[in-house]
Amino acid sequence: MIEQAILEQRIAHITGDRAHGSRWLVREAIVLLRDLAQTLSTNTSEGALKPLYHTGLTLAHARPAMAALANAVAQLLSTADSPQAIAHQADRWLQDYETATTRIAQHAQPLIKGQVMTCSISGTTLDVLLACRSQLTSIVTLEGRPRYEGRAMAEALAQQDVAVTLITDAQADIFLPDCSAVVVGADSILANGDVLNKAGTALLAWAARGHGIPFYVTSETLKISPQNWTGDLHLLEEKEPEEVLEKPLAGVTVRNFYFDRTPHQLVTGLITERGVLDAPAISTIAATFAQQRKRLEAQSSV
Repeated sequence: MIEQAILEQRIAHITGDRAHGSRWLVREAIVLLRDLAQTLSTNTSEGALKPLYHTGLTLAHARPAMAALANAVAQLLSTADSPQAIAHQADRWLQDYETATTRIAQHAQPLIKGQVMTCSISGTTLDVLLACRSQLTSIVTLEGRPRYEGRAMAEALAQQDVAVTLITDAQADIFLPDCSAVVVGADSILANGDVLNKAGTALLAWAARGHGIPFYVTSETLKISPQNWTGDLHLLEEKEPEEVLEKPLAGVTVRNFYFDRTPHQLVTGLITERGVLDAPAISTIAATFAQQRKRLEAQSSV
């Protein structure tokens, strides 16, 4: 079995990460569960799956704004009944996950042309934009304060010889009139179609609506959450104020939420590997994930 100290380090590496999007986190989580399952494959005792369920539940609860993490773990651990089966299922799942953005790009190509705007960094959106590059003239990228993930997006695009302009988040409205669409990723799609993504996404969506510009979200269906918005700010994951203001100022309160909620009414289209989804389709997928999460919770408590 993986040594406990190493297992805890790998869990902490995933749950504490702030530099990557949910796609990276999901892949790392599934690789960890696969590796753990492989080390348990010779264990035929009744409690052989306990370490997998415990690790899976820890990962599933770690990032409430990233539905894909909880969904992926629940989907994997609720559909197999032995370490060997889980390891095998994880390998198959990873192969399928790697092709998802190719399918998303195919559905996006008729919609994404000319100059587009994006914000922060999303592995899915990056892959989609690169796949559509022949019909794009340029990409405007917001920098994504306070950790500036948009700079990483701009660098990744530039490395592929894509014409890219990096701007501060506050400049979005200046450049929007020259864009044909806004294309962003998502950390979660709520059951009613609302989008949780890097803070600033909602303002960009409202600005796009004001200019009559389509606002597209590219996302794997794995990111569809069983939850609906209740106003609980815990879902938006507030982080350290020092990221915003390094040295405190007397009398100044600093807030640093990583995510915000974009109402579904502002989303022109949710582009997934299954196509552009409507509200009933999103709701159906959310219900399936809810059942799988409940199964994982039940298995962990036995």
